[in-house]
Amino acid sequence: MTPPNGTPDAPADRGDYVVVPPSTQGRLRLLAVGPVELDLDGKQLRIAGQVTHIPLKEFQLLAMLMDNAGRVLTRRQLLDECWEPGHPDRTKTLDVHIKRVREHLAAADPALRTRLRTVRGYGYVFDANPPYSSAPAPANTPGPDGRN
Repeated sequence: MTPPNGTPDAPADRGDYVVVPPSTQGRLRLLAVGPVELDLDGKQLRIAGQVTHIPLKEFQLLAMLMDNAGRVLTRRQLLDECWEPGHPDRTKTLDVHIKRVREHLAAADPALRTRLRTVRGYGYVFDANPPYSSAPAPANTPGPDGRN
């Protein structure tokens, strides 16, 4: 699939995040969602420009989630891709690694913890847009009773 700007090796702009395709051999491959950046070649996580050290398995998990930002990935998809096909799902391996990824994100910015969301009974999603806004409501917004 060719991105909207016409060249297959150009970054695909998807709103709040950019995915640079792997076909950019020899050039920087970068996944970026908001302030979170993954340098796929250098195996480096940067949050708001600051390098954050993260174990390889957690890096792989975050890369898969960010590469599919906005899409819910099943537990099975994550286990098959980041461990090996058929890895047993009856262990807490995935849950522990997701928790650790959230901790890495929250250590840099507590608001980032909410980007990695659990979809109960199904899997996980890395939200391209934060699910909740911390911006205050406009002053002239009526309250629940209809008054300002």
